[in-house]
Formats: sequence, structure tokens, C-alpha cells
Amino acid sequence: MSQDNELRRLEQFVEKLLARFSELRTEKAKLLQELREREQQIEELRSNLSSQDIERSEISQRVNKIVEQIEEWEMGLEVTEPEVSEDADIVQEEDAPTVKQIVVEHRSEEEGRVQQNLFSIGNTNR
Repeated sequence: MSQDNELRRLEQFVEKLLARFSELRTEKAKLLQELREREQQIEELRSNLSSQDIERSEISQRVNKIVEQIEEWEMGLEVTEPEVSEDADIVQEEDAPTVKQIVVEHRSEEEGRVQQNLFSIGNTNR
């Protein structure tokens, strides 16, 4: 009987061992599938990151060009010497208004008109 019990115990041990081996194979297959999915996700994210870096670089270049254009435009607004025709008397720089002064004066005139219009709107409702 003792040999029979020993054989049964050995059979049970081998069955448990084989069952655990099968479970581990199944778990390994699932983990390998997850690993492939994660690697695919990583590759997609790298691709997205790369395309976004390229897009950001392009946008940065375009913005820099716009800023340069604005700076060039501003430099063009700065008048160092007034234009004088050959027939006209030479105007000294301090007597001639600069473009900046003209723009400021024009803006303040417009603001005054806007304020006057706002106040007149308020007065007509009363």
C-alpha cells in the first residue's frame, strides 16, 4: 500500500506541476501580447512626438518670420530725415513732426471723438 500511496502522491504532484506549467504558459502568452501592444503604442507615440516636433518647428519658423517682418516694418516707420523736394526749403529735423508724433496725435483725436460719442450717447438717453 505504501508504494501505491507514493505513486498517487507522485501522480498528484506531476498533475499540479503540469497544471501550473500550463497556467504559466498562458500567462506568458498574455504578457507577450501586452508587450507587443505596448511596443506598438510606444512606436505610435514616438511617431506622434516626431511629427509634433516637426510641426512645432515649422510654426516657430513661421512666427519668427512674422516677427521679423513686423520688426522690418517698424524700422521702416522710423523716419530719420524728412523727405524734401529739390524746390522746397530744407526743413530741419526738429521742426518736422515724426511719423510717431503724427500717429499719436491722430490716435488722441480719434479717442477724443470716441469719448465724445460715448458721452453724447449717454446724454441722448436722458
